[in-house]
Amino acid sequence: MEKKIVYRIFTIADYEREALYFREMHAKGWKLRKVSYSILLFAVKYTFEKCQSEQVSYQLDFYPMKTSERTSYLQLFKDCGWEHITDFNGFSYFRKAHSEIESDAEFEIYNDATGKLDMVHRILRLRMLPILLLFSALIPIFLKYLSGGSSFSWVMFLIVMIDCVLLMVFAVQISYIFWRLFQKWKELSDK
Repeated sequence: MEKKIVYRIFTIADYEREALYFREMHAKGWKLRKVSYSILLFAVKYTFEKCQSEQVSYQLDFYPMKTSERTSYLQLFKDCGWEHITDFNGFSYFRKAHSEIESDAEFEIYNDATGKLDMVHRILRLRMLPILLLFSALIPIFLKYLSGGSSFSWVMFLIVMIDCVLLMVFAVQISYIFWRLFQKWKELSDK
């Protein structure tokens, strides 16, 4: 079995773009096998294995659940012809060959605006809200370091500068994700 490892950057708001990437890889003869964390903190590790080139629809579903619900959840998708590949970071990864798709509605797991809105709402509630709370908690700590005292310390200066850079990167990333999810929410609400 030949395999290929690829490191890519996709945020939780880029789940549709990620599914499209898997579809393109499968068309080139590489099917998704595993998704995992990488040693690169900002990238995700994707493991592909060599396969026949074919048109396959990939879908991601964000649905964190209890272990007891897992079997019935996976069985529901299996009954609809979706092959479960792997799970990562609250997302379940599925695929279905185009040859098995009988109608346009079967190209997606959620083929109505309500199902898609529910998934965006789950992402906002279960992923973005905790991140926003963590970010809000870091700001007062950062401000305390900034107003730390009158004596100058190179160590404290470096810590404050590193914190400042990390907070700015974190703020940009959170803003981007919120913006993408809000656009998705607005698009689906208008349907």
